[in-house]
Amino acid sequence: MKKIIYSFNPSTNELLWMGKQSTHIEILNAVEKGKNAQKFYCLLSLEERKKILLNFSEIVKRDAEKLARIISLENGKPFWEAKTEVAALSSKVNAVISSFEEKMHIVEKELTNGRRSITRYKAHGLLVVIGPYNFPMSMPNSHIMPAILAGNSVIFKPSEKTPMCAEVYFEIWKEAGLPDSVLQIVYGDDKVGKKLVRNDNINGVLFIGSRRAGLDINTALAKKTDKICVLEMGGNSPLMIWDYENVRYAINIAIQSAFLSAGQRCSCARRLIVNSKLKDSFIPLFIKAVSNIVIGDAFSEDLIPFMGPVIDENILINFYQKFNEYKNLGAKILLEPHKLSNLGTNFVTPAILDTTNINVPDEEVFGPFLQVIFVDSFEDGVEECNKTSYGLAAGIVCKDRNIYEQFFSLVQAGIINWNQPLTGSSGTAPFGGIKLSGNHHPAGYFSCNYCSYSVASIESPDTSEIKRISNGLKF
Repeated sequence: MKKIIYSFNPSTNELLWMGKQSTHIEILNAVEKGKNAQKFYCLLSLEERKKILLNFSEIVKRDAEKLARIISLENGKPFWEAKTEVAALSSKVNAVISSFEEKMHIVEKELTNGRRSITRYKAHGLLVVIGPYNFPMSMPNSHIMPAILAGNSVIFKPSEKTPMCAEVYFEIWKEAGLPDSVLQIVYGDDKVGKKLVRNDNINGVLFIGSRRAGLDINTALAKKTDKICVLEMGGNSPLMIWDYENVRYAINIAIQSAFLSAGQRCSCARRLIVNSKLKDSFIPLFIKAVSNIVIGDAFSEDLIPFMGPVIDENILINFYQKFNEYKNLGAKILLEPHKLSNLGTNFVTPAILDTTNINVPDEEVFGPFLQVIFVDSFEDGVEECNKTSYGLAAGIVCKDRNIYEQFFSLVQAGIINWNQPLTGSSGTAPFGGIKLSGNHHPAGYFSCNYCSYSVASIESPDTSEIKRISNGLKF
């Protein structure tokens, strides 16, 4: 009997979507259909594939309000924030096309005797994309769109927490004119993902999610050097508050970095590293500002919320378990979290803990959960920033550019910001981390790099005579 997948509104626990988990046979059929479809799809010209992407963008713009509403319903993020995700979905098209033309263009060089050296790029074949729930459309799209432009076919396994968003996303591509089976969706939990990853007939896996799942994928593909493997595995990211001219500016950056999307972004600041000299002037105002964050339903018209709920009860349970664990390890409570049952399910206020000189786990806690660590010197601050096996994002608030440049040189991360939140990104820049945050395949503007491979050719149209016979040959 097939397992049933249910999707609920995290604010109200209302059932939004239900469907059946993909079976082993259905997964095998999807792989076969995807392989066959790619053989024909890759023969389309680049201009024809571009046209499909441009159609996709126009449909997204046309249906922007509807798409944002669906994201908010299933993910729980405020409606205004869901609109920014939809905008990113549309603007991604021009960035992908620009990146592809810049990085994947044909290079021709004249050689001797009428020969030419030509470098071109070819699609890998069939790629599996495994996406997260926090950006249910735009994050998987950062893999899917460049893969499709490059001529690949794709099997997309969305998070089992946001299948409705995936279904709607698929329908956009279908309306845009993408040929049948070039994009397919399989639904299910991690067992479905594992079956896809271990299928010998796929050509690669593009993953966004937890470190545990990413390491499992890496292990499964470690001996399969013929498969492309792209991993984005989150972070335990630091934001250093060193000095500032305006305390409100610093507080805004800290709140945006730590609590946007209810702390459910991979680039969120998990550790706020604060100059000890600022403790008395910064912390009380910061705690007060966080206490006043508006939390509410995505579509609230009375007070527009900054934060919605976490995605489900499992995230909420883990959030409280970690809070109690850190407290028992000796962390000092700066702001205790509270469930807001009056608003609905899965609403919680932020938790802030002082973990200075406390040995806590090096981990990514999804949710509005922040550690504060006080340091006496810039060198100690840099050491604290690097005291993690992750390396996705880092940032510093400071007045002096020289301080920032030292920070930039010494801190280990794939994204390093100055006087800006960690949670922002640019479509014209790469997005990815080092160490256990990724495997040196950043997405964003660089996503085209891993969606195709280079082919070098030496070509000559002339077969009339041999220009030179090699030593040792007589004929």
